[in-house]
Amino acid sequence: MTKVHSAQYIDTLPAYHAFLTELYQVNEIALDLEFDRNRYGYGFQLCLIQCRIQSTCYIIDPLLLENNLKEFYTYLEDPKRSIVCFSFGEDFRLLYSLGCNITTVRDLDIGLSLINEAKQSLVNQISSRLGIQTSKSSQTSNWLIRPLSAKQLQYATEDVLYLFELRDSIIAELHSKSRYSWFEQENDWAYSVESLPPENLNKITIKPKDLEGLNEIEGYTFKKLFEWRDVQAKNLGKPPFQIIDNHFLKLITQKHALVNGWMNERAVHYSLRNSSIQAAISKLLSSSLEEAITKGLDSTRPANPPLTPDQYETLKRDQNIIKEAKKKVFGTLKDVLVKQYGKNVQSYLLSNRVIQDLALGNANLPSYRLELFKQLSAEYSLEIKSYLG
Repeated sequence: MTKVHSAQYIDTLPAYHAFLTELYQVNEIALDLEFDRNRYGYGFQLCLIQCRIQSTCYIIDPLLLENNLKEFYTYLEDPKRSIVCFSFGEDFRLLYSLGCNITTVRDLDIGLSLINEAKQSLVNQISSRLGIQTSKSSQTSNWLIRPLSAKQLQYATEDVLYLFELRDSIIAELHSKSRYSWFEQENDWAYSVESLPPENLNKITIKPKDLEGLNEIEGYTFKKLFEWRDVQAKNLGKPPFQIIDNHFLKLITQKHALVNGWMNERAVHYSLRNSSIQAAISKLLSSSLEEAITKGLDSTRPANPPLTPDQYETLKRDQNIIKEAKKKVFGTLKDVLVKQYGKNVQSYLLSNRVIQDLALGNANLPSYRLELFKQLSAEYSLEIKSYLG
């Protein structure tokens, strides 16, 4: 283990096993991850684990350990362990994609919303609450490179170094406002497997806007090229947008003749500018065109079809339901929440998205929120029961 500032940098198996010994002696840690999500490499990759145990910060390097993290994940999955963190949503999704169903997350950023504080970065919170200036210069740096720089290690360390002290400050305010149980329920609700998106987190998907301006046949070809590009990106370990520029990918679906200039096309990664790849792209364009026609796709119809009459009617109906719900109930409830708890609490508890879900009967909220809404509605004679189930 190499000492880096106030942290221990773990890059060998003996050091990692010693860390695990320390880990399993406590029931609470501060945790943060550094990762890359198609910024410098391919996919959603874990690059660094920062873990504070009591007064020691450990920086675990999974890229150098070349060892599975099963024992560490087992700790995180134990409901008797508490994980203190800050704005942990992406980290949570990454761990889930790696097979770790982490439990008992205590995200301090949620606590700040519940005590009516506006959103701030961890750096600003540490500065305003603890009077400590920390670094933020390495936030978007390349966490896949090795060796890591001293600045990167300092930044990584500071992401967990002050979380316990920050936690104590925030928890004290939550207790003083009788909102600590809110904090627990919100975390248990936000950090549950049910809250995770169903899609493959490692895969970049085609968005509707990517197909704008394309007809059905071009859209089919674009999807085939998109999938081909993803395979090449994975093989090269590069983000897909670095393999072939998105704009050029779309252009070539509309003008197949552009493949003739493939060898000199700057929008294509230099490693792909060769005759064999050029031939493969030409073949893919031709086969995609044939398949699209065989499937009955039409060049006169858009790849993104407009709403059907039934879909349009459903959309208008839902919009009217939401509008009416805001007018009758939720506009007043928002005002009440602001008056009694503050604007930031209101924005968190009763956002426009929550209002839409409640109005359409799709809401799945922590029980205390529902009880609070019922209580306030009773006090102000708001007809909310039909929306809360």
